[in-house]
Amino acid sequence: MTHNTPNKHTQSPLRHVLRGFVAGEARRGSHLRGDRRGASAILGTMLAFALVVSLVAMVQVSAVPAWNQQTEFEHLTAAETDFAAFDESVAKAVDGRQTRATLDAGVDYPTRALFVSPAAGSGSLRTTDPATARISGAVATGETGTYWDGSEHAFDTQQFVYRPDYRYLQSEPSLVHEGTAQYTAYGGSEVGATQSLVDGTKVSLVFLEGDIDTATGEATTFSVVPLSAGTDYITVTDAGTPITISVPTRLSEDAWRDLLADEPNVRSISYATGADYNTLTVELAPGKTYDLRLSRVGIDTPGALQEPAYIIDVEGDNAVVPPGATHRAVVEVRDAQNNPVPNAVVKASPGLTAESGRIVARDTGTISTVTDGDGRATFVYTATSSVDGVVSDEFDVVVEDSAGANVDRVTFDVQLREGGVTDPLRGLVAAIGDPGFVYADVDGNGEFDGADYRVNNTGTGGDIVYDAGSDRLVVPPSVRTIVSNEDITLAGEGVSLHVDIVATGSNSRIDIDAGSGSLAAVGVSVTSVSGKNIDVTAGDEIDLSGASVTQGSNADLTIEAGGDIDIDNAGVTLTQDRNLLAVTSTNGFVSARSADISGKGDVRIDGAHGVDLSGAGLSGVKDNADLEIVSARGGANLNGVVMLGDGDILVDAEGNIFVVGANIASAKTDVEITSNNGMVSGREAAISAEDDVVITAATRIYLPNSAIEDKDSPELNAPDVEA
Repeated sequence: MTHNTPNKHTQSPLRHVLRGFVAGEARRGSHLRGDRRGASAILGTMLAFALVVSLVAMVQVSAVPAWNQQTEFEHLTAAETDFAAFDESVAKAVDGRQTRATLDAGVDYPTRALFVSPAAGSGSLRTTDPATARISGAVATGETGTYWDGSEHAFDTQQFVYRPDYRYLQSEPSLVHEGTAQYTAYGGSEVGATQSLVDGTKVSLVFLEGDIDTATGEATTFSVVPLSAGTDYITVTDAGTPITISVPTRLSEDAWRDLLADEPNVRSISYATGADYNTLTVELAPGKTYDLRLSRVGIDTPGALQEPAYIIDVEGDNAVVPPGATHRAVVEVRDAQNNPVPNAVVKASPGLTAESGRIVARDTGTISTVTDGDGRATFVYTATSSVDGVVSDEFDVVVEDSAGANVDRVTFDVQLREGGVTDPLRGLVAAIGDPGFVYADVDGNGEFDGADYRVNNTGTGGDIVYDAGSDRLVVPPSVRTIVSNEDITLAGEGVSLHVDIVATGSNSRIDIDAGSGSLAAVGVSVTSVSGKNIDVTAGDEIDLSGASVTQGSNADLTIEAGGDIDIDNAGVTLTQDRNLLAVTSTNGFVSARSADISGKGDVRIDGAHGVDLSGAGLSGVKDNADLEIVSARGGANLNGVVMLGDGDILVDAEGNIFVVGANIASAKTDVEITSNNGMVSGREAAISAEDDVVITAATRIYLPNSAIEDKDSPELNAPDVEA
């Protein structure tokens, strides 16, 4: 085969054509004028293309970075908005609410024709290594003073940091949350700093806890969990040494001084630099009372329960218990942040004397139980059936950690005394079965068993109605406070109430009707904020000892029983004008020893077989309202009573009336004391009236060392008078 070697023309056909074209034009050039328009068009196109390329290059080098820098700035603004929402999530966790927060970690650069944009950026989210915050010199009032006694308390805390990976902004920012402060840091400066450490007399510390260390370009969502919700403040002051608070921080000293400059209770600030973090120490002004709140918030953590730190008594210490009576003792377990710890193991020890009573947990019937959602547990102390004189007893309740080791204990002192209760006492009527809902106690044995059944709320339109019909209604402690904006009705042939009741509506009323049975509601609170009447009725006995019954509206408050009424150590109050407060036993005895009974309308205590108001306080100080103590078939014990009335004070009893150490005074009208078939007797009484004092007795008036005064001369009517 023969191979022809191509010449230089056949090597480039396009070049061959162009050469022919140029040669022809040259031959014609002798008789035609030259035409360069085609060459100019080509050169113009080439120049325009070069200009476009140069312009694109210039925009890519100068404008595109500026545009991308603007994109990064807009992303930073959005990230700061997300961070502000994260701060709100932390605040919700402090109040006990779990939420989720989202941060768009990476920046997306827009795609632009003819220009090159970088790939999407990323950002890092991390929690720092734990550091230590400290509080010293804080002394709490009340039972918490056993733990907050001025000694130093230390707490681990972390910081949450988001750092976007920007390519164009000159200073790479970091968004930082320290629990007590948040800000955006640019190298050596910060912007947007806020603090929640000190606000007047409120001191709040939020300790962050988490394990995050990730870099991503995606939007990241994570949980914000209340590990120890600071729902309550504790009241603290100093004991001569000022309260100091030290927190780890990366916020600059100048920024902290600016943030705290307007806080009048910040006495001094010191700032110590460190390798990993700095330490801010704030000294509070001495001699003042502060509200301290501590909280722990988890970031992207399942939320482990806090270990118990200490235990306090809520109710039941320093009680006086008669023989055979039951008494309630309530404890609360708290963590290092002073917040309740649920599911903590608490155990009671037996009494320490030969006549010690029996102590068991109310819900288990044994010495051991766990705390409820509020960190509380209730024990029931049962006194021995007979006591020789006065016997002091005590028992302990200890709290254990998760390993079973004792953490702390609280001691309850009890005095066993023949003759009844003389000090304020709140407690249970008896240990009861608690299935977790309202029920009918068919056989009345105080246990949820046998034919007992659940009683549901049958109210409509917001009303709450629990009605056991012909059986005894039991509202156990697990039901917790009953609150309604409408009417609240509890009914049955007998009622056992172990929770508080609150009616909040302007037209709501409270009706507790035990039918022909008895009502037991020891130590509870029954409150109408602004509604209609409160009516508590029973055909048999009513036991409201240690209870609080408050009518806050322009309506009546009545307690009426066919049998005895016990309101020892109770508070019964009517706050509005010209309404009736009445406690009536139609066929029994009214005992209101050491009770506090007050109203701005008429107050009437009527016990058919007698009234005992020893040590009580009664007042009716509005628009000549009357105070009446009546007993149709019995006497009246007013030893140590304080009765202050704006109108008439009337005491009318069939039997003897005792007024040892009593203080009875009407500011505007009369005091009348009448024993229809007995005597009026008492040493060192003080009885006075703006108008007249009239004391009448069938047999004798005996008031030695007493002060009896009215506008002129008291009237004493009896066959035998010594006063």
